[in-house]
Amino acid sequence: MTDPMFRVLIVDDEPLARQRLVTLLNRVPDIDIVGECQNGLEAVASIKTQKPDLVFLDVQMPELDGFDVITEVGTDKMPPVIFVTAFDDYAVSAFEFGAFDYLLKPVDNVRFHQTLDRAKKRLSDSGSPSVSSQLGALLKYVGQLDGPKNRIGVKVNGKILFLDPDEIFWIQARDDLARIHLAEVAYDVREPLSRLEARLPHNRFLRVHRSTIVNTAQVREAQPFDQGDQLLILRNGKRITTGRSYRKAVQDFLKRAT
Repeated sequence: MTDPMFRVLIVDDEPLARQRLVTLLNRVPDIDIVGECQNGLEAVASIKTQKPDLVFLDVQMPELDGFDVITEVGTDKMPPVIFVTAFDDYAVSAFEFGAFDYLLKPVDNVRFHQTLDRAKKRLSDSGSPSVSSQLGALLKYVGQLDGPKNRIGVKVNGKILFLDPDEIFWIQARDDLARIHLAEVAYDVREPLSRLEARLPHNRFLRVHRSTIVNTAQVREAQPFDQGDQLLILRNGKRITTGRSYRKAVQDFLKRAT
C-alpha cells in the first residue's frame, strides 16, 4: 500500500524563500506541490480553489499578511498551516501558545523535516484538535498581543522591524515602496500606503496627500498654501504640502486642533 500524497501550497513574497521550500519539499516523495503564491491575495484565491492539505504560510507580506489570509479564507475553511517567519518575537510566542508548527528563516533542513513529519502525522490522525478552533484561538491571541504593544511590524531587507507609531514623523509613497521617516532614519518597505494607513492609529495619523501620511502629533505649524491647501511643518523641519483631494480631512484636523 502506497503512502498518501499530501497536497502542499507555498505562500511567501520572497522568491528565494519560496525556492528554498520548493527544493526541500521536492526531496520528499509523498509531497505534491500544488502551487506557489507571492502574496496574501494570491494565497486566499489558491486556498479556495486548490484546497491543499497543508499550507506553508509566510507571516509578514504586503497587502494581506499571514493572519489576514486566515481571516479572509475563514478559520472553518483553512487547511492546517506551518507558519514561516523571519522573526522570533511575538509571533513565535503565539505559535507556541497554540501549539502551531513554525519555521524560522532561513529554513534549516533538519528543522524542516522535523516540522513536516509532525504535520503529516497530525494530518493522518483523525483525533487531532480541530484546525478551525486552533486558528480561531491563534487569531484571538495575536489580536491581544497587538493591542497593548501598539507596534507595527514592517519588513526591511528581509528582516522585521517593530516600530512604535509615536516615533514615525511621516510616510511617503515612492514608486512601489513606502518610505517611513523617523527622527533620524528612514526605512523603505514594500507595502502599499493604504495598507500602512489601515494599520496605524487613526486618531494620530492623517492622509494629507495621495502619496503622504503624517503623524499629526509631529505637526508643529500649518500655513495656508495655494488655493486652500496647507503647508505643514513638522517638528523635525520637514515641510509637506497637502493635496486637493484631502483638503476636508486636513481642515477637520486643523479645526479640532484649535
